[in-house]
Amino acid sequence: MIITLVSQKGGCGKTTSSVHFAALLARSGPTLLIDEDPAAHALSWHRRGEERLRFGAASHASSLRIARDYTHFVIDTKGGLEDEQIAEVYEGADLLLIPAIVESMTLESMHKTALALRKKDPQLGRVRVLFTQTRRSSQRKLDEARAVVEELGLLPLKQTIRDTEAFKDACDAGTLVYQTKNALGKSGWLDYEAAFNEAVGERQVSA
Repeated sequence: MIITLVSQKGGCGKTTSSVHFAALLARSGPTLLIDEDPAAHALSWHRRGEERLRFGAASHASSLRIARDYTHFVIDTKGGLEDEQIAEVYEGADLLLIPAIVESMTLESMHKTALALRKKDPQLGRVRVLFTQTRRSSQRKLDEARAVVEELGLLPLKQTIRDTEAFKDACDAGTLVYQTKNALGKSGWLDYEAAFNEAVGERQVSA
């Protein structure tokens, strides 16, 4: 299975989601996280905790040499892809995941993404939107953001990812969020687990 993550705007949790989706996908077979972002944050995260993460990680160039050793792939794309590039990565993905936060600039950039994808697939059947960094106190804004996404023809996941410093702790330590000492680490992991199950659904992920 190939899960590709795309975000036109930084700070939306693309790398954090890539790392945690890779860990969850690895339950079904050997999984490689491919870091295509020049900043290489996913690769750095993996290097800091390689022994504790049960999936591989490589740059795009390096992945070509070792891809045969893996069954599943999670691709952390670079930010600000052009329309043609967005359409291209969609064609190669079983699932295109768009992490987003509840703010006007993110939703505006998503409009551009939806237009680009619709050229390839008017139904946008393989696209899901995952809202990250959510807070209970902002439920009204979240509901409004969901409505905007749905108007664009995109399907937002019901499950969201809470806003907690546990994810920063996980990044700093090179671990998954539940492996941190932060009290909310387990809750953050359960958020991703539920989002993964919802997004992947009945898609074939067996090794």
